[in-house]
Amino acid sequence: MTERSKNAGHLLCAAGAALLALSACAHAQTLKPFKFGISAPVVTVFPAFVAASHNLYEKHGLKVDIVSMEGGSRGIQVLLSGEIQGMSVGLAPVVQANIQGAEVRTIASTANTIPITFFAQGKFKGPQDLKGANFGISTFGSETDIAISIALKKWGMTRNDITISQVGGTGQRYSALVAGRLDVAPLLEPAITVAKQKGGFNIVLDLAGENTPWIFDSVVVTKDALKSNADGIERFLKAYIEGAYLALSDPALAKEVISVRWKTKDAVVIDATYADFQRLMPRDAAPSIPGARNVIEQLESIGTKVKSRDVTDYIDMAPLEALKKAGFIEGLQKQYGVK
Repeated sequence: MTERSKNAGHLLCAAGAALLALSACAHAQTLKPFKFGISAPVVTVFPAFVAASHNLYEKHGLKVDIVSMEGGSRGIQVLLSGEIQGMSVGLAPVVQANIQGAEVRTIASTANTIPITFFAQGKFKGPQDLKGANFGISTFGSETDIAISIALKKWGMTRNDITISQVGGTGQRYSALVAGRLDVAPLLEPAITVAKQKGGFNIVLDLAGENTPWIFDSVVVTKDALKSNADGIERFLKAYIEGAYLALSDPALAKEVISVRWKTKDAVVIDATYADFQRLMPRDAAPSIPGARNVIEQLESIGTKVKSRDVTDYIDMAPLEALKKAGFIEGLQKQYGVK
């Protein structure tokens, strides 16, 4: 090969690399930005992590940033500010936000029961010992805060009988329990299994085992965004739900994501987290209407004056129904072999 041929070859390679770079850059520019808030990195936001880990957002034309809000109520406020376009949070904070004049809607669900277990320091043998105890929650008005009200009602106690501290997500609550800064902590997977492994704590209430109808975690957007950002919301739902189906169809892949996201190699913790995801995830991603009604009833039972008892004032099924009508959900079921 002559020197001229070599130079020509190098130029062609360089030109090819430049074209590839330009193509990648152009593709990145066409991706629609979408910020999604999570209350904490827990099992009920797992589809968001799978979608991010396996480029499903990009597949559906989005560039998604997942942002931890350390509490559902705080996340709702950020959603209302416009800093994020979607939020993962339960229905109780939605109802409470709408009482204050907000217009937010739940459009999909990842948990239609309460997946919380209450762990207490070893000196507390049961609910009868809990008067004066310090309970940890993420933020006031969050699902963990409501769960404490449900627990107190079961125990014949009131919020005046205990201290409630805002600590943050389930990981922060577990750490505070271990450090002795909390007497009682409501935990979700993977912290539930970690707490059981560590020992020294007593389970004083297992709401997860009771399968209490609820909408504990869901995709929430503003009512205005359902019109102004309908395309972005549809793309996000497609990627999010496909993330769930991919995880359901491939346990090995899902468990690898769990290992990476929660920085653990503990097979017991990984298996328990995946099993909880399988148990909780509604296959059609639809929010539970009985669960919604129970949320409203429970809020009223603890003295919350709800704005409306009509579940359609808090849930909008239209985006999911559109995906079903277009055959998207059925297509995922066939593609991934999951029903």
